[in-house]
Amino acid sequence: MENNTSYGRKMVRKSPYKKNTKTRNFMIYSVIVLLIGVLLGCLIWGLTHREKNEPASNRQELMENVMQFGSYDDRVFEQEVSRDWASGDLNFVPLDCAMDYETQEFVFYLSAGYNIDWTLVMALIQKESSFRPDVITGSNDYGLMQINKINHEWLTDTLGVTDYLDSEQNIRAGMFVLRKLFEEYKEPELVLMCYNMGETGASRLWAKGIYSTNYTEDILEIQKGFKEQLSGKEGTN
Repeated sequence: MENNTSYGRKMVRKSPYKKNTKTRNFMIYSVIVLLIGVLLGCLIWGLTHREKNEPASNRQELMENVMQFGSYDDRVFEQEVSRDWASGDLNFVPLDCAMDYETQEFVFYLSAGYNIDWTLVMALIQKESSFRPDVITGSNDYGLMQINKINHEWLTDTLGVTDYLDSEQNIRAGMFVLRKLFEEYKEPELVLMCYNMGETGASRLWAKGIYSTNYTEDILEIQKGFKEQLSGKEGTN
C-alpha cells in the first residue's frame, strides 16, 4: 500500500530511504562544523602568536617593560625656557671637569628650567664631545652636545640658534632636544638611546627587548661619578 500524507493541497510521498538521508545529512553537517572549528582554531592561534611576537606599538606598552629611573613633570615646551629664570638662586656648585665655570653654570640653570638632572646633561656632554665645543664629526655632528646637521633647521626655526659651535647656543639646542625626548619617553636610558641613534633606531632595539646600550651605560656611569663628586663637595661645606 502506498504511504502518502497530505499537508494541505500538497501530496508528499514518504520515502523508505528517509532514515538514511538523515544520517548522511548529519554526517555532512558534523564534518562542516568540524572544519569550521579547525579554521577558527587556526585563526585564533595565528592572532595570538602574532601578538606575542609583535613589538610594543605604543609608549604605554613599552613603559611596562622597562625599569623606572624616575619621572619628570608633564609640561610640554613648544619654545625655549627662559635662560635666566632662576639665575643665582639654586646654589650652583661646579664640577671638576674640562668645562669652564660660566658654561657649567649655564648648563645648571637651563637644566633646572627644563627639570632635567644637570649631572646627566654634563655626563652626556662629556661622552659626546669631551667638553670640546669645536668638534665636528664626519657624520655632521656639531659642538658640545653633537647636534646633527639634520636637526639644525628646525632648531634654528624654533630657538633662533645659528652657530652650533658656540657653546651656549649648542647647549640650548641640545637641551631642548633632550627636554622634548623626556616629554615623550620619560626614562633617562630611553631618552639617551633616542638622542644617540634617533627614535627610529632606538625603537628597533626596543622591539628586541633592548633598553640600554654601551652609550647609555657609559653616560649613567659618568653621571654617577659626578653625583659622588658633588656629594663629597657638599659634605665639606
